[in-house]
Amino acid sequence: MKHLLTAIKILVMSTALITTPPALADEPLATDLMRQRSLVSSGNPARIQAVLAKARRGEPICLAAIGGSITAGGKNTKDPQRRYVQQLGKWFETTFPGLKVRVVNAGIGGTNSTYGALRVQRDVIAQQPDLVVVEYAVNDSTGLGKLDESYEGVLRQLLAGSPNRALIQLFFMHKDNTNGQPEQEVLGRHYGLPMISFRDAVWPELQTGKLKWETIYDDVIHPNDAGHDIASELLRDFLNNSLAKLPKTDAELAPVAAVPAPMISDTYERCTLFRPADLKPLSSEGWVFADSRVWECGSAGGRLEYEVTGSILLLGRNIPATASKNVDIIVDGDAPRLLLPDGHNLPVAKDLKPGKHRVAVVVRPFGEAGKENTKKVQIWWVGGAGL
Repeated sequence: MKHLLTAIKILVMSTALITTPPALADEPLATDLMRQRSLVSSGNPARIQAVLAKARRGEPICLAAIGGSITAGGKNTKDPQRRYVQQLGKWFETTFPGLKVRVVNAGIGGTNSTYGALRVQRDVIAQQPDLVVVEYAVNDSTGLGKLDESYEGVLRQLLAGSPNRALIQLFFMHKDNTNGQPEQEVLGRHYGLPMISFRDAVWPELQTGKLKWETIYDDVIHPNDAGHDIASELLRDFLNNSLAKLPKTDAELAPVAAVPAPMISDTYERCTLFRPADLKPLSSEGWVFADSRVWECGSAGGRLEYEVTGSILLLGRNIPATASKNVDIIVDGDAPRLLLPDGHNLPVAKDLKPGKHRVAVVVRPFGEAGKENTKKVQIWWVGGAGL
């Protein structure tokens, strides 16, 4: 919870003009072969050309990235200016001298595209970005069920928000070479999006020993500064190639195609999100709004009721081990169901009738009798999809 709250605080403060050039690697780590392998698809060039043409005209550019802890960078990157999204901002500044570039890093650790679909409007689209990098290949490969429906929702919201907004899909990987690229690649082809695979670029190098995992990764998931250098090189190579093909005049630019019909579903295109300060319970007993950050319930137990709209309901929460079998959720007066401690941002209710739903989170007394228990059940956010 502490890390999530810190990440959200950093996110709020992360929209700023680039003023200090990032400390790039002295020499490129990505070989020509790695760059070639990284390009899964160039996609339909119309949107990226529209962004490059805007930069060529000298108009301010907003660049954003949404994803998990890889995008956020955190302690795994020693120099924040070397995170791949910051380095993309530097590319625009260098390529178009005098250009004003604003960078939004909307990465939050421990989150996947289900939470991403709920917050993309507030954390990204509200900033009116011209180019957005979407990075959920690692966190969407949970093994708990495919998240391609919510990933499609993120893409659709971003595409529908502006006809000239460009998207780039970026695929990182786990140390065992797994990620959600197969499902996300199918969606990328459906929407004609550029796709860059860090996994495809570096995995053969790791297998042959030309590149060591420890050189580019801080642990089994998070790239270090050198890893972000490579990712930014791959992205910059795509932008350089796109710029080389940019028509000489705006009049020659190809029109941007309409957003195609959903491949899987448009359910996550219409979402709502209540963060703790936004949540106004219908009733509350034993729960408190703590430190303007979370809703909490202690070991004595309690009941919190709220209303949310959607055919899919989601709930960000923290349930301590001592309360793991003592927290139920009740939707529209149905029978109580055990609320699992680790939700992985997955739905708590699906296939509901459209409209408003009354939800109760019930905490039964937990912990050992007679002993002080400082552990709390917490609600971080409430969401619904399919409005």
